Amino acid sequence: MAKGSGFPLHLLYAFVLSSPLFTGCASNQPPTNLTREIAAESATPMIRAAADGHLAHVQALAESGASLNTLTESGSPLMAAVEAGQDRVALYLLSEGAAPDLASADGETPLMVAAEQGSRRLVRLLLSAGADVNARSATGATPVIRAAEAGNLSVVKLLLAAGANVNVSQGGESLLMKIVGSGDMLTAEMLLAAGADVNYEAEGGHTALDVARAHNNRDLEMLLIQAGAAL
Repeated sequence: MAKGSGFPLHLLYAFVLSSPLFTGCASNQPPTNLTREIAAESATPMIRAAADGHLAHVQALAESGASLNTLTESGSPLMAAVEAGQDRVALYLLSEGAAPDLASADGETPLMVAAEQGSRRLVRLLLSAGADVNARSATGATPVIRAAEAGNLSVVKLLLAAGANVNVSQGGESLLMKIVGSGDMLTAEMLLAAGADVNYEAEGGHTALDVARAHNNRDLEMLLIQAGAAL
C-alpha cells in the first residue's frame, strides 16, 4: 500500500456527516400534508373536490399543503373518492401517500365501501396500497362480508385471494351462514371452496345446514351435505 500523508479519515467522516446534503437526507421528514387531522366537512374543500372527481383541484390543494388525511364526520378525501367511484382521484391520493385504512367514526374503511359497491378496480388499488383486507367496522363487518352480502362474487374472489378470512363471523353467524340465509348458491360454493367451516355453530348450536333447512332451500342443503355438513 502506498504511504502518504492523506486526509485523516476521521476528519473526512465528520465533514460528510455535517454536510447539508447528508443531513437533509437523514432527516427524511414526511410531507406535512400527510399528517392526520380532524375537521368539519364544511372546512375541507379537498373532500368536496375528491367526491366531485375534480382531479386538478385535488392536486392543487395537495400541492398547497392541504392534508390528504383529514377525517371528517363523513370520512376522508380517499373515502369520498371511493364512495363516488372516482378511480383517478383515489389513485392520485394513494400514490401521494393517503392512508388507505383511515376509517370513519364507525370503523368503516374505504376498502369496505369499494367491496360493497363491487368496484374491482378500487379494491385492487386499495389492496395494492396496503389496505387491511380483514379490517372490521364497529358492527363487525369486514370487506369480504360486505362484498358477499352484496353479491359481488368477483370481488369476494379477489379479497379471498388477498388473504381475507373466509371464516369470519358477525353477530354470532359465520359468513357462510349469512350467505346460505340469503340463498346465494354461487357465493356459498366459492366460500366452501375457499375453506369455509361448514359445521360452524352459532349461538344455540345451529349451523349453515340448519339455516338452509329453515329456508327450505334443498339445493343449498345438498351443497352443504356434500361439503361435509354434519347431519
